[in-house]
Amino acid sequence: MPMEIRRAVPDDVPAIIRIGEQTWPVAYAFAGADYIAAGLARWWSVPAIQASLADTTTLVAVTEEGVTGIGNIDLRGETPVIWKLYVSPRAQSSGIGSALLRELIAVAGGGPVRLEYLDGNARAAAFYTRHGFTEIGRDGSSVWMERAS
Repeated sequence: MPMEIRRAVPDDVPAIIRIGEQTWPVAYAFAGADYIAAGLARWWSVPAIQASLADTTTLVAVTEEGVTGIGNIDLRGETPVIWKLYVSPRAQSSGIGSALLRELIAVAGGGPVRLEYLDGNARAAAFYTRHGFTEIGRDGSSVWMERAS
């Protein structure tokens, strides 16, 4: 599948929101409908995505179907943190998530990178482990992982 990864622009906001609306019900089905609804409202609304574009480096994967993946990394702290990495269910297992992750790591400049996922999301745990991340701690239902430089 031909793909371009590029920095997100304000015109991408509706497509980014659609990625959240497509992925969250699948990725977090184990957490329940209330968790999904609250997360979509908090992290995938127009104001939340606009803030994300302003405060983080947000990348999109674009295929012939349009925006099919989204990833962002926050470079403001001591260790960069990846907050989002989602691929449309139709495009999962096509290499888009891996390509986005590689680009996000490159944006971090070769140093350590952290991320967090919800405990119980076995698919995320396996994906990040395959890409060199190891668990460094837990905070409630959050599992924190880090990839060394």
